[in-house]
Amino acid sequence: MPVEPHEVQAFLQRNGWSQARLAWEIGVNQPRISRFIQGLKRPNPELEQALDGLVRGQPGGSVGRGADRARRRGARTGRGPSGQPD
Repeated sequence: MPVEPHEVQAFLQRNGWSQARLAWEIGVNQPRISRFIQGLKRPNPELEQALDGLVRGQPGGSVGRGADRARRRGARTGRGPSGQPD
């Protein structure tokens, strides 16, 4: 079953994440997350998988630019999109 906007919003609140943090983690821009949460746009299959993985703890949750950058560096720096520690 596809992840729903209210599930993403609840995930953000539960974890204290901003939309920008979520967007960075899965490799999209913040407006894309906002449009999904507002019900204006559905995610493509790759984004759907990434959201599902984070929100529901399913495999594939760490895909996207944020995860790709971390893999290229060999390890996470512990810094979020603002450059501040997570």
